[in-house]
Amino acid sequence: MMRSNKMVFFRNTIALYLMSIVKLVFPLLTLPYLTRTLSTDMYGIVTYVRALIVYVQLVIDFGFLLSATKEIVFVAADKEKVGRITGDTLAEKGILAIYATLFFIIISMFIPILNQNKLFSSLYLLSALVTIFLFDFMFRGLEKMHLIAIPYIVAKSITTFLTFVMIHGDGDLLLIPTLEIVGNIVAVIISFYFVRKLEIKISFSSFREWLKDLRESFVYFISNFATTVFGALTTVVAGFYLSMSNIAFWGICMQILSAAKALYNPITNSLYPHMLREKDINIIKKINIIMIIPMLIGSAIVFFASETVMQVIGGDKYISAGNVLRILLPAFIFSFYSMLYGWPVLGAIGKVKETTTTTIIASVVQVCGLGILILSSNLNLYGLAISCSLSEITLFVIRYFVYCRNKKFFKSDS
Repeated sequence: MMRSNKMVFFRNTIALYLMSIVKLVFPLLTLPYLTRTLSTDMYGIVTYVRALIVYVQLVIDFGFLLSATKEIVFVAADKEKVGRITGDTLAEKGILAIYATLFFIIISMFIPILNQNKLFSSLYLLSALVTIFLFDFMFRGLEKMHLIAIPYIVAKSITTFLTFVMIHGDGDLLLIPTLEIVGNIVAVIISFYFVRKLEIKISFSSFREWLKDLRESFVYFISNFATTVFGALTTVVAGFYLSMSNIAFWGICMQILSAAKALYNPITNSLYPHMLREKDINIIKKINIIMIIPMLIGSAIVFFASETVMQVIGGDKYISAGNVLRILLPAFIFSFYSMLYGWPVLGAIGKVKETTTTTIIASVVQVCGLGILILSSNLNLYGLAISCSLSEITLFVIRYFVYCRNKKFFKSDS
């Protein structure tokens, strides 16, 4: 049985790695194209709006990728219960989407970049709302990760192809979120097809049950919300103090960091349901050993060739941001280990409160760092990079400390 469970884990990891390769490669194809096609100011707008939409997406998801996944893991054999959990989660996402939309409309009145680009921002908002109808939490709970990967890969292939065909300059700015909407709709259609093929009938319980689920998911939401501070908040804050060109520079650095995290996600996402059942700390130790070589190679590339990386991805006008990428090196390294010892390790033994608390503490460190930079009038790209790196280091150190205090809850052969 143990061997079977491990085979499921490895199959799921492979499926998610295929998705992550797409998540990594396609943006690295479109990013150089967009940075060369759009002016730095226009690309700065794209970067800024995307950063704010992260918060809308976060409210809609509300930690369901963890909480709903956990529920489905333990009722996977009962299709009726799976269908009810799925239906309730969709209803809860719909409720949250209403509040997220109202919030976005309100803040758009006060943030100049959004106010000056209302239609562009609204289209990106719509692209986020479409994702309500994706069933990633269900497929993840059923440990059928290929059903997550296929819609994503197809949708992003379409969006990427159309980007090269249809976007040729600043005048095509509105097409960028429009193509995101098209891709997301395709992903939703494919996801519904898979649900039907699994013969899972979506049903709904009651409003009282929805409120109960939202309360239980709130702790996961807080953790995920705090995690976004490491990326999205820095971009949002930068919008008030830095030029659009600098926002574009920071946006590219964050996309490269996000690409690295995309390579980490398949491991942590596959581990979560596996660890919920097995509490197998040996697999965590093996992953730590396996990751040493790619970490060393990646670190060498970032440290010695940051300017080249920025030139290849963004073009000559982005070379000067190479030092910023170099300062972010600790974030590249420690983000993997902070993710690994988060939900897959601490979450698997029920340390939900501790996992969330560690994220909040690390977020406070970054917020304080940003506050110091603002108050001292030293908010620049280097300061943002240092603040981001310190936060990731803090998150890993605290989570590893909590793990060390709770080793007794894991199974180990040694």
